[in-house]
Amino acid sequence: MKEFAIQKQFISNDANTADPEWAKRQIWVYKLNSTDEVDDFDTLSDAQGRLMTLMNSDPTGRVYRIVQKISGSDAYEPLG
Repeated sequence: MKEFAIQKQFISNDANTADPEWAKRQIWVYKLNSTDEVDDFDTLSDAQGRLMTLMNSDPTGRVYRIVQKISGSDAYEPLG
């Protein structure tokens, strides 16, 4: 994958339930299903643009985040 990628919250937050503090739905994936595409980018600005598009077009309240590749590794870590 490229330098930056977008991770998607696997199970979106349900505004109609009061989840306890420990159940924050913190499972992050790159693809929600087999037809979904991995969103990865060479620049942070491209990743931020796609993040805004995803957030604005998703009525479920799903959370998205940008991750950056760790230098010298195939692993990623969340920004900020």
